[in-house]
Amino acid sequence: MTNLASPPLASVSTKRWPPPFLLHPSVFIGGLLVTMIILVAVLAPLLGTVDPSRIAPSMRLKPPSELAWFGTDLYGRDVYSRAIYGARSSILIGLCVAAAALIGGVAIGLVTGYFRWVDAVVMRIMDGLMAIPTFLLAIALVSLTRANVATVIVALTIPEIPRVVRLVRSVVLTVREEPFVEAAKTVGTSTPKLLWRHILPSTTAPLMVLGTYICASAILIEAGLSFLGTGLPPEIPSWGNMISEGRTFFQVAPRLVFLPSLFLALTVLGINLLGDGLRDTLDPRIAKRM
Repeated sequence: MTNLASPPLASVSTKRWPPPFLLHPSVFIGGLLVTMIILVAVLAPLLGTVDPSRIAPSMRLKPPSELAWFGTDLYGRDVYSRAIYGARSSILIGLCVAAAALIGGVAIGLVTGYFRWVDAVVMRIMDGLMAIPTFLLAIALVSLTRANVATVIVALTIPEIPRVVRLVRSVVLTVREEPFVEAAKTVGTSTPKLLWRHILPSTTAPLMVLGTYICASAILIEAGLSFLGTGLPPEIPSWGNMISEGRTFFQVAPRLVFLPSLFLALTVLGINLLGDGLRDTLDPRIAKRM
């Protein structure tokens, strides 16, 4: 006997694919830009023409040619290859900072929002960290130790954790009063299991959006730190280092600043577009209005 309540198989697959959020223009364009930048970072050894760290004093400030598509910098290094390899540094730092801030912020936010006696102490610490500008706090943390990739990641992660804590805490304060949480308590569900299975899933959508903004912010701040000479060491290909070194010769060779600035702008634009699109599609109120 045919079940009239079951929809045809074709209609089910049509509704499930493609997912609605992929049809959003911001998600599509932003995801495309981010995917291209990640591919550039992964395929840097294949896309680069020469070793980005090779110094050739006799080739300094050469114009674009077949050997150096965007010319060479002050030390004779290939500008194109350094920009390609700079994507690796920026993407690595952005993803690591976003992941570390989300993991640390979620752990602290769950505990803070669920246990009232912890809330007063922890949130005052978070408020104190948020009172300090992110850029200044990152400069201070990097200045205390030797500048390298790990130091920059830690210095950029610490200022971002309070933002995640406040978001997770606000969700937990709302969800912990819901009937399904009370029902889970009634049947004797342990606190760790309650937080992990019943409360944490409610924070997934806002955390995905916040994670994109943290990634874009970390990439921008790292470029700013490197531009000021307090970020990654000069020998590591970085868009901030390239812009800082090329600004002196901007009037003579603007290409030294143009290419890394273009990569930086496209990366941050793509991540922000992706975050805006995810916010619009994952928030039921905004999606309903659209």
